[in-house]
Amino acid sequence: MDPSTLQKLARQFMVNAVRVQPGDNIWLEYRGPKAQVLARACAAKVEELGAHPFLIDTGSAAINSGVGPLSAAGVGALGEQKLAQMKTMQGYIRVDDDADQAKITLPPEQMALYKKALQPVNDYRVNHTRWLVTAAPTEEFAAACGMSFPEFEAFYRDVCLVDYGKMTEAVKPLEKLMTEGKKVRIHSPAQETDLSFSIEGIPAIPCTGTLNIPDGECFTAPVRDSINGTIRFGPSSYDGQKFAFIRLTFKDGHIDHAEAENPERTARLNQMLDTDPGARYTGEFSINFNPFIRHPTGSILFDEKIDGGIHMAMGNCYDDAPNGNKSSVHWDMVHIQRADYGGGELYIDDRLIRKDGIFVVPELLALNPENLKAVGG
Repeated sequence: MDPSTLQKLARQFMVNAVRVQPGDNIWLEYRGPKAQVLARACAAKVEELGAHPFLIDTGSAAINSGVGPLSAAGVGALGEQKLAQMKTMQGYIRVDDDADQAKITLPPEQMALYKKALQPVNDYRVNHTRWLVTAAPTEEFAAACGMSFPEFEAFYRDVCLVDYGKMTEAVKPLEKLMTEGKKVRIHSPAQETDLSFSIEGIPAIPCTGTLNIPDGECFTAPVRDSINGTIRFGPSSYDGQKFAFIRLTFKDGHIDHAEAENPERTARLNQMLDTDPGARYTGEFSINFNPFIRHPTGSILFDEKIDGGIHMAMGNCYDDAPNGNKSSVHWDMVHIQRADYGGGELYIDDRLIRKDGIFVVPELLALNPENLKAVGG
C-alpha cells in the first residue's frame, strides 16, 4: 500500500476513531507480521500526536510459542499481566490478519483457557478505552475476496475511508426505531430462515467509524430467552475455524440444534458452542449497511458490515446493549438478505423495514447504498 494511503488510514484510525490526545498511552496490537505494517504506520501517527505507542504482537507465532507451553496457572498469570498493562492505556487498536490467525496450533482446551484469561482484558478495553479493531490489507485477504491485490487495496481504501460523518446522520432514524421497537422477525424461505425475538428495553447502538473500521451497523441484543425459530448463516469463521454455513435452531433463547456443512464440521461447531453455558445463547443482533461491502471476505470485521445483511453474535453481550448473557465467546454470524443471496424480509413490530436488503420505509432510505457511497480521507 502506498505511503499516502497508509497515512490517510492512520489518520482515520488514530485521529477520527481512537481520538488520540497528547500524553495518551495507546496499545497497538498486531496479529502477524503483515498486520505490523499498518500498526507501525498508526504508531508513527500516535507519536506525531504527542502520545505514547505500545506495539503488542499477538500473531500466531507469538501465541504458539508464548501460550502453548503454559500451564493453566501460567495462562491465568498471563491474563493478569495483560490486564494490569491494559489498565494503563487510554486508547487501543488491533490490526487483524485472519490468515495468520489460522496458523495458531493451540489445542482447543488451551485456547479456551487463553480466551477465558483474556476476557477481563477485553472487557476493560471495551468499557474503559477509546478502541478500534480493523484488519490488515494482505495478499491472502485479496485472494479470499477473489480480487487481485491492487483491486483489493482500492476496495479496502473505499470501505475504510467511507464518509462516516454522513453515515452517522443517516443511521439516527434506525437507532430510534430499534430502541423503541419490541419485536424482530427475520424471514427468508430460500435460506431456511424464520426467526423471531424481542428487543424490548435494550438500547440500540449505532456504529459509524469510532470502534470498528470498516464500520456500518446498528446493534442491540435480543432479550436472552426470547429467540425462537431457525436461521441459516453464510460462511463463518471463529478462532481460525471455518464453516461453509451454519444453521441454528433456537428454543426460548437456547441453541437446541446446530448444524454445519458435514458431520465433522458440525461436531466442531457444537464443541465451540459448548465452550461455556452462555455460548449457546445470543448476545447481539445488528443491522448492517456499509455500501462498499457486498460479499463475504472471510474477515468478520468486514462481513458483519455487509450491505443488506444482519448479524447475530453467539455468546457475550456488550455492556452498551446488555441482555445479561455472559460468555468467553462472542461469535458474529452473518445472514445476507439481498436478492442475490436468496432475499428475505426484516420486520420490526410487524412493520416491514427492509426487503431483499433494501430499506423500504421513508425514514431509512438514506441508509441504502446509493445514498451512502462517498469516500473521504
